[in-house]
Amino acid sequence: MRIMAEPLRFVGPRRPRNGPVWRAHDAVASGAHASSHNQKQIRDFCQFLAREWVGNRPHSYAIPSRGKSSAWSRAVDGKWMAVGLADAASKYARSGKGFSENKAELDRLAADLQSAIYRNSSSDVCYISRAIMHWGGVDNKHRQKRTFEWIERNADEISYKLSSAVNLIKDEWAPLDSFDGVDLIMNSTMTKIVSLADPEQKLVIYDGRIGGALGFFVARFAEEREIHQYDLADQLLFARDRETKRSPETKRIHFPVLFGQARDRCHALMVRWASQLIWQVAKECQASPREIEAALFMWGYNVAEKPDK
Repeated sequence: MRIMAEPLRFVGPRRPRNGPVWRAHDAVASGAHASSHNQKQIRDFCQFLAREWVGNRPHSYAIPSRGKSSAWSRAVDGKWMAVGLADAASKYARSGKGFSENKAELDRLAADLQSAIYRNSSSDVCYISRAIMHWGGVDNKHRQKRTFEWIERNADEISYKLSSAVNLIKDEWAPLDSFDGVDLIMNSTMTKIVSLADPEQKLVIYDGRIGGALGFFVARFAEEREIHQYDLADQLLFARDRETKRSPETKRIHFPVLFGQARDRCHALMVRWASQLIWQVAKECQASPREIEAALFMWGYNVAEKPDK
């Protein structure tokens, strides 16, 4: 098994661009490496994103004064603003807590989950998984019905299932067909659990905000270099949320949505690609992958608005 070996290599066959961009994501790694052109383009994007860490690109968005974001809105006078990704990370906020507090909580949850998996304590794994869902604000019984049902249905072998999910995503050669929505599932809830189940902590939490932010920077990278849709590496076509404010699309670059018949497999592939990329970017700018992830999480809350709005 090749687990995100160094230097990172990005896999996935090239596909003709005579159909929907979704086809690019329907091709899970099959042992063929991306072309040298694609690998160079991805390395160039990693360097581009690393420069954005210390860069001065402005980004801002309005935060609703009502609902679950009301406290956050009051804290920033209704508008979140950052200049560059490092600044975005410094302004991280989740449930009224900054990056350091949330990182400490994540580390504790990760240690507890990994210990429970190692001990094969199904009851503890299920309990901690639900605690992670609560931390992420994704523990609504109705909205997360599919995830709750999957955990309950697989309770007796939950340690094995989560370990398998981690190993499959980290093995760059492994097909992801097991993520069929029955055997294994992957969504914005499960990505949090699987990320914390990884003993090496190399898997990022890929949700609509992370996908939106990555797409935002891919679009800027493509525009500044005049790269057209059909010349963009498949591995840079990060699947996006259907929510309008999370869509980073431009006239030049379009991204597939993170839904459809193969949504679990697509989401698992996004976790793989984003993890490889963010790990490399973190090395480039001497930050931790969690810091890069936090910056993208904040940036991706709204990528549809102009920075000056």
